[in-house]
Formats: sequence, structure tokens, C-alpha cells
Amino acid sequence: MKTVTRTAFSNIRANKSRNILTGIAIFLTTLLLFVIPGVGFGVVNLEFAAVNQVYPTFHGLYRDVSPQTAQNLKASDRLESMGLRCDPAVMVNETYTISMVYLDETCAELNKSELAEGHFPQKENEIVVSEGLLKAMGLEGRIGDTIRVPYQPITNEGLDYSREKDFVICGMTADSQINEDKKLYSAFVSEEFVKQDFPVTDISYRVYFRLPTVSSATTDDMEEEMKDIAAAFEIPEDNLMVNTEYLAANYVDPSTIPMIIMIMLIVVLAGVITIYSIYYVSMIHKVQEYGRLKAIGATKHQIRQIVLREGFFTAAFAIPAGLLAGTATLEGVFPLMYKIINADKKEDMVITAISEIVKNHKVQYLHAWLYFLAAGVALMTVYLSLLKPMKIAARISPIEALRYNGEGRKGKGTRKGYEYLNLFRLTCSNLSRNKKRTVITIVSMAITGVFFVTVSAGLSCAAPRESAASSIDGQYYLSVITESGNKEHPELEWSQVQQNNPLTPEFIRGIESLDGVEKTEVKPCIPLKNKKFEEQLSLVGYSENYAEILEKGIVEGKVTYEELQKGNKVILSKTALHWYPELKVGDKITFQYSDGNVEKEKSLEIAAIGNYSEGIVNYSTFLTAKSAVNAMSQYNVNDALSIFADKDYDAELEKALVAACEKAGGIELADSWQKGYEEYKTSMSFMYLSCYVFLGILGVICMMNMMNTMINSIHVRKKELGMMQAIGLSDKQLVKMLNLEGLFYTMGTLLCSVSLGSFTGYLFFLYAKENHIMGIQYFHYPTQAILGLIIVMILLQVILSTAIGKSLKKESLMERIRFSE
Repeated sequence: MKTVTRTAFSNIRANKSRNILTGIAIFLTTLLLFVIPGVGFGVVNLEFAAVNQVYPTFHGLYRDVSPQTAQNLKASDRLESMGLRCDPAVMVNETYTISMVYLDETCAELNKSELAEGHFPQKENEIVVSEGLLKAMGLEGRIGDTIRVPYQPITNEGLDYSREKDFVICGMTADSQINEDKKLYSAFVSEEFVKQDFPVTDISYRVYFRLPTVSSATTDDMEEEMKDIAAAFEIPEDNLMVNTEYLAANYVDPSTIPMIIMIMLIVVLAGVITIYSIYYVSMIHKVQEYGRLKAIGATKHQIRQIVLREGFFTAAFAIPAGLLAGTATLEGVFPLMYKIINADKKEDMVITAISEIVKNHKVQYLHAWLYFLAAGVALMTVYLSLLKPMKIAARISPIEALRYNGEGRKGKGTRKGYEYLNLFRLTCSNLSRNKKRTVITIVSMAITGVFFVTVSAGLSCAAPRESAASSIDGQYYLSVITESGNKEHPELEWSQVQQNNPLTPEFIRGIESLDGVEKTEVKPCIPLKNKKFEEQLSLVGYSENYAEILEKGIVEGKVTYEELQKGNKVILSKTALHWYPELKVGDKITFQYSDGNVEKEKSLEIAAIGNYSEGIVNYSTFLTAKSAVNAMSQYNVNDALSIFADKDYDAELEKALVAACEKAGGIELADSWQKGYEEYKTSMSFMYLSCYVFLGILGVICMMNMMNTMINSIHVRKKELGMMQAIGLSDKQLVKMLNLEGLFYTMGTLLCSVSLGSFTGYLFFLYAKENHIMGIQYFHYPTQAILGLIIVMILLQVILSTAIGKSLKKESLMERIRFSE
């Protein structure tokens, strides 16, 4: 076998240029196989590490648990640990929501609740606050000081009448920007305060817990166990909340396994196609060499081993180089990636934590298995790619091998020729001489091209501006302020608000008179009740301006706007159907609703199911005509006002709207286009970066295939081209012919990529629109991405053809004619 090995090694030295191309192919493929899973798993590991650093460590929680049930759970051996939380009251504040919370020691640990100074409350009059909370309440104090706090107890019926109590500050917590942005704070009180100031019947706990786990536990198994425990202790399943992010970061999530397998298959497929196409093209013309060896006595097994070892020798140099390049790439990509993202998401705790983890190298994203995986798959693809050349070289007879040119066997027939030759006919003759090679090259490049166009189409449709526009109807959204169950403010009950509704025609005319406002759309709403549903369902009315939108959005059933105006038929929102799957077209349901202080009934028929944008639906259950909703009540049931402005964002107009709401009272600026735009912009930045990096790598695969095919095609035809030049082919004509050959590969690849990619991209758009993914509503053809792909491929093809033509000039005609002899 030493002779076989020496022969294979000699072939490497004798065919340096050919093996350099093969080595580059293996190098780049190994790089891809290393970088893609490395980035994918690295991002996941970094996010999970950040989640563990930021998120609470409980597995789940049960809401609205009675003291007795909480005791029974504590006595059970089905929970590893359990902590209790109770929200007995809220502080009285018109601007901020400030909860008064009791946490036991275990609950504080599970929630990572830590104090900046002091200790948790133990006595009935002790309290933990923060500087921001005190400022929001208009109070001042430090540890040991006494403050007087007005608060409203939370009872089974809602918020009770306000009380006041003196508390001694025993600890301080740190504030965050999120507290102020969301105007949300929490104060910690003691268990004694809860027990002494509130009857047992009004006390309910949130039970935070961890399950006994094993290393092989899956998130699905753990969620099922949580549901079983809830059923055993008669806790409604709706009262279970799962800490999904924490579970995903620490336990096996079955849903991620198929996704990881799919990504790896795409990478492996890309590698196999790339290396196979390169080896097929480059090895086809080496069969003659193996035929000579066979003629002097080499066996079939030896021929196979020579081909295999030559490929593995090349891989032995290329694969380590690919792994080293991949290592350097991963070392540089993560700091750069999260530096860019952190610039847009400075307030995102997870992104901030990830940036710190990357900066301090707290997470290892280079793993031994990653090196073995990339090297193993690269070797596998090399082996698979060599099977066909090995089979051809070993099977063919010495005489056939010496005459073999890769064109395959042809039956008897008449060969088509030309009386006159030109460059175009010469080009077509070369391409058709080995149709399989031509097809494999175009298909291998087109596969990556199709994926490139598909992903580009998805990204072009996911425009932050349009996503923001689909999340809100208009540019600004005003809403009437209501609150149920607050005894201190019974005027905020909807039954009372509608009798003295601030969203009056006069208010609306005032809004319409503001500079920048083009029009407004008021939407009346009536909350509906039925004993079959635990929560109230909303019936929202739309003016005739929405008639076309309502009718076009119907996906099941049929109803016209005129029929909706009659008042007995409604459209069920497809979004609401997710929460109420038992509802269907044709159902007739009798609902109860409040018309002021009078309870009335109304029978409604679900005439259709409609799929509408988030901005149109805005969490409503049923949609109908505006006049139908108004006819159900003698009072003003206007609930919201959509404002359409001449600009998507106008700071002066927004200030004027806020001032108008404050002046009227009872109305708030609930949402704006600008708010949605900022949220979508920051959330999509990471997705854009990841996808375009991935597309760039796929583009390298595409370019590499064409580069190899063209160089190899010229390399193995040196003798032929030399003879053609000997009988009159000029250098200029040679370069032109090479350009025509390259143009055929380029145009064939682009035709397949653009046509199939456009089709699959449009299918993705339809799916995303149907399922409200990334707020996609309109299809945008990825013109810029496709033009970029076309320009790059054509430029590369021209550069390659020119470079190859110049390299051929460096060799004399005799050297080219004698090539491969």
C-alpha cells in the first residue's frame, strides 16, 4: 500500500493548481460547517447564560391560591422548593402603579429580589421602598424614618376604599430606568401586615416553585407535571404561569431539536453539494491518469484508494486551516455582533447582560464537539464526493479510460455539426459536451441562490415602518380610562363612564382641529358577558370607512357591512379564536351587557371569521358596524379614537394630544406609531444582522462553485484551447469565449435563483401575513438584494474570465498543446 500512498501524494504534487482549488473548496466548506453551528449555538448559549443571570429561577407559579391550598402544597413532596407572594394592596397614586407586596424568604430567593441596604420587613409596620417610589409618592425618607402611606386594599371584589398607615422604612431597593419608563414600582411589606389588616377570605397567594428535576428532563415534561400538580390541588390550569425563558435556558426543549437538525441539514447539504460539484468537475478529467495506472497493472481497489487518499491528503491540510479560520471568525463575530445590538438596546437587560458576558469571556462558545463535528462532516462530504470518480476510474477499462472525457457513453446516431464555427457555437459545444457537469454546477449554485432570494424577500417584507403601521390604526390611539372593581373610584366602572363619557363629539372635533390631524375614527365598544366565558368579550363597532376592510378580511363564512348594520350578526376575530377555539361560524350566543345601570341581553350570531391586522383588531373579540353598537345603548359607548396624521411622528402634535387628554380628563394617549416603530426597529436589528451574515456565507458558497467550475473547465482544456489558438483563435476571442461560458453559468444560476426564490419568498410572505409574523402585511420584492446578487456574480464572472485568459497567455502554445501528456 506504500506504492498507492506514494502515487496519491505524487498526484498532489503533479496537479498542484487542481488540488489548490479543491483545498480552497474544502477550506471554505469546513469554515461554513464550523461557523454556522458555532454562531447558532453560541447565540443560544449566550442568551441562556444571560437569562440565568437576569431572570428569576422559579420553574412556574400558581396564581390566586388560597392560604389552605398553599399549606397543602407546602406539605406535598412534589415540589422541590416553594415560595409565597401576596399583593394585599396598592398605593394611591394617579400617575404610577405602586404595588405593596409580601414575599417570604424562598420567594425572594427565587425572584432574585435583593435589597440595596437594610432588611426585609418583619414587623407589621415595616416597609421597603426605593428612592424613585418615594419621589413618585411625594415623600422623603431613609432607613429608620416613618412615612405615611395612603393605600387601597385588594379584595375579592376589587380595590376597596383607601386607607392610610404609618410605616417605618427598614430597607431600600435599587431603581431602574424601566421603573420610571413604565411608571411601575413595588414596595415590600411584612406577612404580619397582611394577616392583621386583611381577612383570610381576601388573602390569596402566588405560589412560586421549583420542581424536582433530572438532567434529562424536558420542558414539555416539566410543564405536564405542573399541570398535574395543579389538577391534584384543584388549581385552574389558567392560573399556571411557566417561566418559559428560564426553563428553555436550563432544560431540553423538544421544539428546538427539529430546528437544530434542520439548520444542520441545510449546512451539510450545502457542504455536500459544494464539494461534490467541485470534485465531480475536477476529477472527471483525471480518469485518463488512472487509466494509465490500470494499464500497467493497478487493481480496482488500488485505483479507488489512490483517488480517495489524494482527496484525503488535500483535506488533511484544508480542514485544519478551515477550523483555525472558523475559530478566529467566532472570536471576532460575537463581540462585534453584540456591540452593534447593544447600541440600539441599551435598556434591554438580557442584551446588556450578554454584552458583559462576551466582554468578560464568561461563556465558552468554542467547544471540542464543534471541531469534531465540522471536521467529521467535511471528511464525510469529501468521501461522498469521491465515490462517483472512484467508481468511474475503477470500473472503466484501460483503453476506455485513456479516451474518457466525461461525456458519457452515446448510442449510435448522427452527430450534429456546423459548416461554419463561431464563438457562440464553440461555447455551446463545450457546455453540451458534458451536460451533467453543467447541470450540477448550475443546480449547486442555484440552491444557495434560491435560499438567498427567499430570505431576502422575508427581510424586505419585515419593514419596521410597515410593521409599526400594522400594529396601530392611524398614527395615534386615544382610549377612555376605565377600571373595574375599584371601590375608591366607582366612576371608572364602564357602566358609569358611558353615562358621562369624555370622548364626546366636541372633544373629537377639537382633536380634528389640531395642526397635522387629517381625520379621526371613533370606535364604540360594549363589553359582553356570558357564563360560558370567564372573561368579558368585547364588541367593537367600525364605521362605513372600514366596510371594505372588514369584508376583505373574512376567511370563513360570509357577511356584508349592510348585514352587520342590522345589529344581529358579528365577525369573530381570528386572533380571538385562538383563545376561544370552541366558537365557530353559525353560533348564536346570548350575551349580557350593561347599559348604564341597566343590565340587558343581546343575541348575536357569528356570521364570519375575519383575519385583520393588530391595529384594526386591537384585542377586540367581535367586530361589527358602528351603528349596530351605538344602537345597543342609550349612552355614549365610544371607547377609542384613532387619529390619522399627515406625519407618522410629530412631536408637537403628540404634546397637543397629551394636553387635550389631560384637559378633558378620563382619556389617555394609549399608543402611537412612533412607539411601535421603535419597538420593531430594535427587535429586528438582531434578526437582520444574523440573517445577512448567514446570507453572506451562503453567497460565498455560490461564488465558490462558479469559480471552481470556470477555472477547472479552462484548466483541463488547456490542450484543446492551445490547438484552437494554433489554428487561428485570437487572445481576444479566447477571453470572449470564456466570458460567454461564464455568462451561461451565471445566467442559468440567476434564472433558477430568482424565479424559484421569488416563488418561495412569496409563499413565506403569505404564511407570515396569515400568522401575523413580524407584523408583515405587504409584499416587497427584494429588488436591491437581487440586483446586488446579479452585479456581484457578473463582476466575479468577468474578473475570473479575464484573469484566466491572462494566465493562459503566460504559457506558450506548445506548453498548452502538450498539457496532460
